[in-house]
Amino acid sequence: MLSTGSGINRHILSRRERAILTLFAEGYKNKEIADELCISEKTVTEDQANLMRKLNAANFSSVIHYALMKGLISIYEVLERRFSKRKSELNRVRIADNQ
Repeated sequence: MLSTGSGINRHILSRRERAILTLFAEGYKNKEIADELCISEKTVTEDQANLMRKLNAANFSSVIHYALMKGLISIYEVLERRFSKRKSELNRVRIADNQ
């Protein structure tokens, strides 16, 4: 991993890399991330590899852990987004069932 003494520069990650980090932390699969961001699955995989290289991580779970620990993504925002999406999906199903 990047040395903890040097701190992390938020700008080391692109906007898309941060989006991929967040979506992956929310539990999205590569295909879902690709659909959400309107990019190919190959691009998602390449961006994940770039993140692992930038953060010198052995696997993508380590990237997520590091991003959470360094404040690159917030667990509260991840959970809030995930549960608000889930609630929205459930409401759509209820509305469809009532019609």
